[in-house]
Amino acid sequence: MGETEVGAGARDRMLHRARELRAPWRRRSREVGWGRFEDWWTPSVDALCTAHVAGDDLSAPCARLGEARARAGFGIGPSLEDLDAFARSVGWDQVPLHLARSLAEGWERGGRSRGDCQDPLTGLANSEYLRTRVGELYRGVEDGVPAAFGHHLVVVALDPALDPWRRTARLIVLGHELRRFFTRGESVCLVNRARIAVIATEDPDANGSLTRLRDEVCWEHGAAVWSAPLPSSHREASALLDSLDGGGDRADV
Repeated sequence: MGETEVGAGARDRMLHRARELRAPWRRRSREVGWGRFEDWWTPSVDALCTAHVAGDDLSAPCARLGEARARAGFGIGPSLEDLDAFARSVGWDQVPLHLARSLAEGWERGGRSRGDCQDPLTGLANSEYLRTRVGELYRGVEDGVPAAFGHHLVVVALDPALDPWRRTARLIVLGHELRRFFTRGESVCLVNRARIAVIATEDPDANGSLTRLRDEVCWEHGAAVWSAPLPSSHREASALLDSLDGGGDRADV
């Protein structure tokens, strides 16, 4: 009986300390733009606070928080900012890399939808959409010159030897910047976790555009850039996409 009472008392004290931690975390989250408490709070918030107070590993609670944020429709940026607010609340200078990775992985799982053609982590069209779009450009080839002959692929590639988390972080930023660079109906698609392919129409100033892309966007992230014309047949185009997909980690693992 006495042991049960002591155990219950210890649990009560731990829950109280977890609630005390939640309050400063909430204040710092509001400072970075989180609005109503009802939008911010989720059971995973309490789970993370409780795990920290108990001295447990925080990887699983961070992943659970990421999943909850994705299911609620919040982007990866605000989710990481919220985790940074938690870090500052517990006295850390920054979020440990493995916890940021756990949150991002949880966020990706929470945002997956089989019927969605968008990669949840980068916001880019996924590889299935890329292959579908390329296939569309070869329709009606028997009736004349296919539309593919007026298009080419611009490939942006990160070093596959980079640490997977650092490479993914760069990929998220690149996805955002490429959507700002390509604004004339191009399809910006994820090939895998190291490469992005853009289906673009032929440009009289193709070399100049490629140079601007390299200098203004890709150089800062250590990304290589090149352009490849779409081949004469859909079969060859599929083989080209297969070869590009062999240059880095798959996006669905």
